[in-house]
Amino acid sequence: MSENIAIRGRGGEASTFLTTAQVIQGMFRLMAAGKAAEAADVYSRCQEDIGFALINHAQRDQRQLMALANVFYRARDFDKAALCCENLGEFAKAAQLYEQADDCQSAAEMYAKVENFEKAAEMFERTQNFRQAAELFLKVKNFARAAANYERAVNWFVAGKLYHELGKFRKSMELLQKVQASDESFQDATLLIGDILAKNGYLDLAIKKLLNVIKGRPVGADTAELYYHLAGLHRQKGNLEVARNIYQQLQQFDIGYRDVEEKLQEMAAGKPVAPAVPAPEVPAGEEEEGEAQIVGVMEGFDFLQKIPLFADMPLAEMKAFYNICEERVFQDGERLIEQDRPGMALYVLREGTVEVQRVDGEKTVPVATLKAGDHVGEMALVDEAPTSARVVAQGTVRTFEISRDRFLRFLQSNEKFAVRVLRVFVRTLCQRLRETTARLTGR
Repeated sequence: MSENIAIRGRGGEASTFLTTAQVIQGMFRLMAAGKAAEAADVYSRCQEDIGFALINHAQRDQRQLMALANVFYRARDFDKAALCCENLGEFAKAAQLYEQADDCQSAAEMYAKVENFEKAAEMFERTQNFRQAAELFLKVKNFARAAANYERAVNWFVAGKLYHELGKFRKSMELLQKVQASDESFQDATLLIGDILAKNGYLDLAIKKLLNVIKGRPVGADTAELYYHLAGLHRQKGNLEVARNIYQQLQQFDIGYRDVEEKLQEMAAGKPVAPAVPAPEVPAGEEEEGEAQIVGVMEGFDFLQKIPLFADMPLAEMKAFYNICEERVFQDGERLIEQDRPGMALYVLREGTVEVQRVDGEKTVPVATLKAGDHVGEMALVDEAPTSARVVAQGTVRTFEISRDRFLRFLQSNEKFAVRVLRVFVRTLCQRLRETTARLTGR
């Protein structure tokens, strides 16, 4: 403990050199005298890191550890303050301090210890430990973030299944088609794909998908569920004899299989099934075989690409960003944004028009009208200040909504995207500042 410690002088003062032991003893005397601010000042001016030496000196003395935590916090050495709190068993405080120190792995472990699983999941997500993040998000029933993390953990089936449950069928289809035939979840993935196709009116393609997996095998333990869904598709398509034959084969395999008996009774009574959604017409010669991958179209993606904020984004990053957008519909007169309240989201208009209004007491002045392809509220993504105008739907309006919370979480886990977006924000703000300066100076 004889090493010399350089304590940087305040402005204009020379540095002071003391031994480690002298600094430690001096700091503990200051803490014992209740002079935490002075101790923090000395600690922050030490050129060498003596934090661990101070913690080691305190050992398990609770009063000294508490005093040290206060000093470290005042000096903004949050990770050492967190370590003191952890040693004191104050895991919730430790978690918050580790988060302030950007030690997300330690923060996640502390949050998990106090069963704050939502925050633990967020921290694991920021460390790119996507599997643990997904499991914890699933535990707290945050299915959207669980799905996103399972996707990044390359668990295509669970991610696709969750997106299916959330009603995000295009995303679900994209991921479920990545499940390999050798994967134990392949059959379940195929059933979900068939369900998505049927919901969108592609009954023939759904039937082909199931037949491609059945591969002519008879009804048995490993194919019964496939045949059950196949019968339902044929019934929905109107192929009643085919459906009846398959249900009868299922009964021969297992007389009590699911609700097959009830299905046969319904068919015998002539009970109709809900009609299938009409599928878009497929040009002659373009219908693919069942094993071909189905390509979905990202509706409204072109609107996102046109926003100047995302003009420099590579395609892969824009596709990832597309998945955090939520479709939101506003009816005539509904307010997307209210003046003088913190903005909560960016809105990209897909259909309809909105009016931007300036409210001054009882007076409302129209400022602008925005139409499909325009966007409004981008500053809400980075600024919590009150908005300067009201935005009202003129008739029915369909939008993409990108909330601040989802946007910031996306930036945290996509550093390259974050750098590009923030660069554009800086460029935009600089341009607006120059324009304002020019107006004020009359140039």
